[in-house]
Amino acid sequence: MLSRRSCGELLAGANSLSGLAAISQALGFVGSPEPLDRRTRRELGIADDCVHASIQRGPSARGGTLRALLLDLTPERPPRESLTRIAQHLGRRGSPLLWLLCGTARDAGQVAIGVIDLAAPRPRVRALLCDGRRVTESDADTLAALASGHDAEDTARYARWLEILGREAVTQRFFAAVARQVEHMATQAHGSATDAARDEISLIYATRLLFLAFLESKGWLDGNRAYLVDRYAECMLKGGRFHELVLLPLFFGTLNTRPTARAPTARSLGRIPFLNGGLFARSAVEKRTRLRFSDEAIGSFLDEVLTRYRFTAREESTDWSEVAIDPEMLGKAFESLMAATSRRGSGAYYTPHVLVAHVSNTALHYALAGAGCDSGLVEALLRGESPSNQRHVAALRERLSGLRVLDPTCGSGAFLVHILERLAELSITLGDQRPRDLVRRSVLASSIFGVDVNPTAVWLCELRLWLSCVIDSEEADVCRVPPLPNLDRNIRVGDALLGDGFEPESTARVSSSALTRLRLRYARATGRRKATYARALDREVCRHLTMSVRAELDALHERRRSLLTATRGRDLFGGRRGAMAGEQEQLTTDRVRARELRTRLRTLRDDAVLPFSFQTHFAELVDVGGFDVVLGNPPWVRPHNVGPAMRASLRSRFHVLRDATWHHGATIAGAKTGFGGQADLAAAFIERSLALVREEGIIALLVPAKLWKSLAGGGVRRRLTQAATLRVVEDWSDAPSLFDAAVYPSFVVATRGTAPNVVRATVQRRDLAVRWPTTTTALPFDDSPGSPWLILPPDARAAFDRLNKVG
Repeated sequence: MLSRRSCGELLAGANSLSGLAAISQALGFVGSPEPLDRRTRRELGIADDCVHASIQRGPSARGGTLRALLLDLTPERPPRESLTRIAQHLGRRGSPLLWLLCGTARDAGQVAIGVIDLAAPRPRVRALLCDGRRVTESDADTLAALASGHDAEDTARYARWLEILGREAVTQRFFAAVARQVEHMATQAHGSATDAARDEISLIYATRLLFLAFLESKGWLDGNRAYLVDRYAECMLKGGRFHELVLLPLFFGTLNTRPTARAPTARSLGRIPFLNGGLFARSAVEKRTRLRFSDEAIGSFLDEVLTRYRFTAREESTDWSEVAIDPEMLGKAFESLMAATSRRGSGAYYTPHVLVAHVSNTALHYALAGAGCDSGLVEALLRGESPSNQRHVAALRERLSGLRVLDPTCGSGAFLVHILERLAELSITLGDQRPRDLVRRSVLASSIFGVDVNPTAVWLCELRLWLSCVIDSEEADVCRVPPLPNLDRNIRVGDALLGDGFEPESTARVSSSALTRLRLRYARATGRRKATYARALDREVCRHLTMSVRAELDALHERRRSLLTATRGRDLFGGRRGAMAGEQEQLTTDRVRARELRTRLRTLRDDAVLPFSFQTHFAELVDVGGFDVVLGNPPWVRPHNVGPAMRASLRSRFHVLRDATWHHGATIAGAKTGFGGQADLAAAFIERSLALVREEGIIALLVPAKLWKSLAGGGVRRRLTQAATLRVVEDWSDAPSLFDAAVYPSFVVATRGTAPNVVRATVQRRDLAVRWPTTTTALPFDDSPGSPWLILPPDARAAFDRLNKVG
């Protein structure tokens, strides 16, 4: 096996075809590379932006199936794009050969080594992409792993390369390193603080340093791609105290301060962009507790994390997967840092990229199909093809500009980042001429919303959204980089199941155009204007909420007066009619609700902090009826993992928990009501999501498949068939495991409001996906309310029904 040092030298010397040939020979390829003529280059999909191209035979004695393409690329197109285009072409050809793609962009110093994953839905490159002028230990280790195992036959060797160039291997090492270093920073920090505060502040500092590692990869820290390490070395030579002398002025005096307002100490740190956005503002826990991290702890983090791994600001896509640390891994790192017991109680699990993309694209399909275009046009748009009919273009652009998307359990932001990038891509496809990064900033300020109960998850979500904004910026002058948007009014800390949604019975419609304008201005504001808009926004939210509460109170008083008048009336025989059972229940409910609203009014008058509710914190959505799309992967929490008080509170709020049982099935089975009524918490998120979207709005959620099959899923099945229009239901129970836990996922898409329609059903069985159209009346086991759904293809369902009829 090659040593780390020799592999590093090979990567550093791969700035020509001969340097690439040395790497391919180390991987077992034999013979001299043969130059490709123009015709062969065209057949292999090699464009003219490749200066020279050669092919090399694999190690097998009879030629075998392995081939290496050695490419000398021009700097006009990034190696990522060139290799992806070639991989797509080779995949479409259906060649029996197994290709190793090696490319060098000598002017940019980049070296790429990739293989094509043909098992993916579309050909996908798995690659090592590194800077030959700054090879990391992780780069050298990856090449050394690729060079081992020469005795395997071609297909086995290629499968091993696919595994090595997949993200899993480097991801696991990175998780372990981050967890180890965050714990080390917390234990070594100086100052008086609780263990929880130490852990939180350590993780905040770690994420800031990781964010700066991504900025280093773009050359935005004084033009130095090793800025932090070099500054650390300089500080140690002068006596240390890196936290006080470098990090504090860098975070709070430079990155969070305009260049013209920076102090001399901050200016001495070099040309650093002003980022704004809240990432480098002191968090609430930092204001309460002042910890100081030792030079040893910070140095260990730099050495074990930042210098050992390659960072790229680009997240994984359907066409490209890179052996490097991208922003998506921060979400997985966050999951790895959560205690197992905490995760069971919160139901927080990392969602794989393939499911994130599937959920997001399906949600967008149904959201855009309502813009007056048929599904074929929308599908073409999602593939990157703009409609030729300008009337359709105008309709789709108007729909996109007004689209508001919420993830009510956003976690570290996987769904929101993907939907942000897709909305920006669609806007550009439909003719938006602005630079990509500016389009993303605009979409982020107006269309992206999230909520999560975990403050650290919200912090990481904001970080990933900010990275998504800066990734494609082509601004070379770091002092002209546009400030990051303020996300604290779009991404909120709160429990989406507590407080009010946008239910019609609890929401009074009040115009909120002023709120919408203020939110957009606040998102782009900096400095004093930011503080001014924040105060104005708070005042307008308070005024808006006060008007809404008073309007609802007036409506409750009027309904109560009408009910009381009816109960005091006379019946046919002259006696007092009294209250019917339903009327008495309504009077009691209204009385409790009125008490809650009066308490809220007093809180508003006292200018106190209100608990999270969608009406309060997203008040401008009230008059439009809610969001256009609610999507995500809500927590899957079994009832016994929820405390008794919280369980009782949730049952009082949600019909799907209060009346969860499939009553007919419970009677047949002789099951007690308590057993049949223990619904998973994910059921409540379905009900809440339907209350958060406007009429004909879309919900697209990953939920446990047991909701469609169990006794306790009766309530949510009734809700989806009686108060919504089911669009898609997919059962992934028997698919290969996509999560790092024993779970049985499914996917549901529904529209608020009932209408007859065709349901797209899918069952995933290992490598086979069976899809068919059906209806909501054809899914249930029988005609009883809340009956389990049999998600079976027509022939299998017909056979089941025949057996059931005679059985």
